[in-house]
Amino acid sequence: MGILRIGLDDTDSRKGMCTTYVGAVIVRRLRERGIQVFDFPRLIRLNPNIPWKTRGNCAICILCENVPAAREIALQTVEELAELEVESTNPGVVFYTGEVGPELQDFSRRTVQEVVTLEDAEKLAERIGAEIHKFKLGRGIIGALAAIGHPLRDFTFELLAYRKPEFWGKPRRIDPSSVIEMDKRTFPRTFDNLDPTTGEIRITPHTPCPVLYGIRGESPEAVLEAHSMVKALEPIDFYQIYQTNQATDEHLVRVSSLKEIKPLMSVIAEGTVCRKPRVIPGGHVIFSLSDGTAEVDCAAYEPTKKFRFIVSSLEVGDKVRVYGAAKQKEGLPLTVNLEKLEILHLQPVLRKLNPKCPKCGKRMKSEGKGKGFSCPKCGERAGKDACEILREERRISPGIYEVPPRARRHLSKPLVLERVY
Repeated sequence: MGILRIGLDDTDSRKGMCTTYVGAVIVRRLRERGIQVFDFPRLIRLNPNIPWKTRGNCAICILCENVPAAREIALQTVEELAELEVESTNPGVVFYTGEVGPELQDFSRRTVQEVVTLEDAEKLAERIGAEIHKFKLGRGIIGALAAIGHPLRDFTFELLAYRKPEFWGKPRRIDPSSVIEMDKRTFPRTFDNLDPTTGEIRITPHTPCPVLYGIRGESPEAVLEAHSMVKALEPIDFYQIYQTNQATDEHLVRVSSLKEIKPLMSVIAEGTVCRKPRVIPGGHVIFSLSDGTAEVDCAAYEPTKKFRFIVSSLEVGDKVRVYGAAKQKEGLPLTVNLEKLEILHLQPVLRKLNPKCPKCGKRMKSEGKGKGFSCPKCGERAGKDACEILREERRISPGIYEVPPRARRHLSKPLVLERVY
């Protein structure tokens, strides 16, 4: 009988629905029909910089028994639930029964780190014998194939609790104190439940989708334990645990020079601060980075809150490693939107002071450029090279810093996970 891999993507829109919900409903319907589902369904986040993405840009893969009814259930569910009336929603469903070989895995990697075309996906599907189903333009087959091919060598889990349909679009109601207590008892086994800089609850989305809340963690047991502590003030329809590439930094590509950075990439790059940080309208902080091959701007936007203090404390000559998405707007320089900042070396900051009078100890005054100094109290004089050089104490230290949870992308790995795994 074998295993059937079902991939799906692009079923939602900014007005509603959620591809994870469509996937979870398919899983429920498969089981109701007695069709075995293997392992956890997979939630794969794709390149977060794609301009035509829908919200979180995720695709789903389900592994189940290879029976005809499974295909029927998947296609009928997508047709029923996808936002087909929205012009930008172009779902794709892919069925695959072959081996997930290197070519398919590489395609999946590229959809996370690069820009992949619909033509690329169609040609790959034909070569490997994958069965594709396009709704409207069918752009979703790109993500559907990528979800099928993802090896998930590094992964986390997310439990998604779904609302009953009559509550969709209404304000979400959960007890904030239960989330605070849950975070105290399960962090860091679960993470990004709260934003410590604002106290904001982060498990509830702000979109009109079917998700009531999502809990991210290092294991299925951790997210289940956390789920049991959250007090929902509206009925939960059902929940689904996904295995996912979220919080893995998989989207980041390490480049050897700044000239390699191209728009829509997410990169890890090193360089030297060549222009001091400056604040632009909106409270955003920008500095320029150079490595001799190119110069790029690096930005910490207002939602990153206290992270901007670290960025604004940089000085020309500081050596740093930046992590983030490369964007370029027309007429503006290439900019890396910071997700993390690693300070490798701090340039000493020296300040010149007028010398103290050797007789009375009062600070001397300059007599003019190149003319030396004189004491206003006793008249003692000193030469022009008598300045006192002080090394200023820096407000920051070498180390790695990250944006707060409220500004974190789905794929960005929180620093706490470096200590968990």
